[in-house]
Amino acid sequence: MTSTLPYLSYIPAHLIMGVAILVFFLAKAIPGLKNVSPVGIFVLVLIAGFVTELMMGSESKSLFFNMLQVDSYSRFYNQLFFIIIGVTVLMMKNNDEMNRSIEWEVFGLLSTICLGMMMMTSATHLLMIVVGIELVSLPSYILVALNRRFSTSKEASLKYVLFGSFATGIMLYGISLLFGLTGTLQLKSLWPALAASPNFGTPIYYIAIIMTLAGMSFKIAAVPFHFWCPDAYQAAPTPITAFLSVAPKVAGLALIMRFFADHVPVQSEQLSMIVSLIAMITMTLGNFAALRQKDIKRLLAYSSISHAGFLLMGIAVMNEVGRQYVFFYIVIYALMNMGAFMAIIYLSQGRNFEIKSFAGLIKSKPVMVVGFTICLFSLAGLPPFGGFVGKFYLFWVVIEKGFWALAAVAGVNSVVSLYYYVGVIKTMIIDEREGQMPDFSTQSSVPIGFVILCAIPIVVFGLYWNPLVNLSALVHMF
Repeated sequence: MTSTLPYLSYIPAHLIMGVAILVFFLAKAIPGLKNVSPVGIFVLVLIAGFVTELMMGSESKSLFFNMLQVDSYSRFYNQLFFIIIGVTVLMMKNNDEMNRSIEWEVFGLLSTICLGMMMMTSATHLLMIVVGIELVSLPSYILVALNRRFSTSKEASLKYVLFGSFATGIMLYGISLLFGLTGTLQLKSLWPALAASPNFGTPIYYIAIIMTLAGMSFKIAAVPFHFWCPDAYQAAPTPITAFLSVAPKVAGLALIMRFFADHVPVQSEQLSMIVSLIAMITMTLGNFAALRQKDIKRLLAYSSISHAGFLLMGIAVMNEVGRQYVFFYIVIYALMNMGAFMAIIYLSQGRNFEIKSFAGLIKSKPVMVVGFTICLFSLAGLPPFGGFVGKFYLFWVVIEKGFWALAAVAGVNSVVSLYYYVGVIKTMIIDEREGQMPDFSTQSSVPIGFVILCAIPIVVFGLYWNPLVNLSALVHMF
């Protein structure tokens, strides 16, 4: 009988998060522990997970009967997850939309999501992919419903559950078709078996792949599995909205890249066509829907949908260079989005998220508004900010592969996105405010410092991006 216990030494961060899940959910039943602040404990857990992933180096190992693959690819993404969750905790400390009496349970849910995302980046088996996605999805449904100020959060959570269940059902049916066509669930043997199958290139071949992509598309809010996104982002507590807009999306993109990594050359054209179509439709719908939004959280929800389309450009080329530049843009995207949402938490004071409520705030909080503006300009892809460089590389890889239609659609969408990002900036800087300015005297200065810390690397990477390019080159599979 083969023992899998030695494998545990290769996944110490997974073990740390597994223990954390038990501790946070059982904390209130442990004498003395329920009176301790969970924030410090959770931060220590995140630091421990980050450090252990850092110490593991670049060694690659296939674990648990080839169901998980730990390598530099999974470790870099896992480190990014720990950082994003740490920022989410900081946001929660500067926001009162959530009931603080349930912090233990909230951190237990975040620990579960973190473990699920780590499994998504390492999964090389279709059933392990399903497990990872569900570990992320189920706690996310609960977190969306925890906004104590907006009763609509429960309704949004229910929509999230329904769309998630639907997407998972479609994905499982697609997996059953893939298994029927190939007789395997291992990604490494799946693609060669599909290429050798007599059904290669037939309708059932495409149906099986597209249906399997459904669950992954749901996690990145790609069309047509995006309908839950605006309602969930608007109704959820803002720190949770910020978290959902970055971390699960990053995990979903990492999963899609690993899913396609073992394809054989004869399949490249068909797979590129599928991903390119999803990318074009997703970015177009996201951008044009954002034009009509009056709520800043809904606007950034559609922005995140459009960015999923842009990031899929790097996946569509089906090569290592594309994957590296997806990571490059993901780092900048995380800075832009987390900075923007921290600014929203501060400027809205967790109460009014209508764009018009931000009018004239440049007069009372110029530093925060300038930092927010940098994040928005970068999201729009304007120079000299990091978002421009990230999009430039994504355009470069698709043009180099000859995907001119995808590049053209992305170019048009980049211009369209300028309208709604600049509209928010115009409201804050040019428009006159009706009524009194909000009172920020009781607000902590921590959010201002955080937004500045996000804005600085956004500007730096827009002027000198070689260090991030070199880091992206280290993110490779196997």
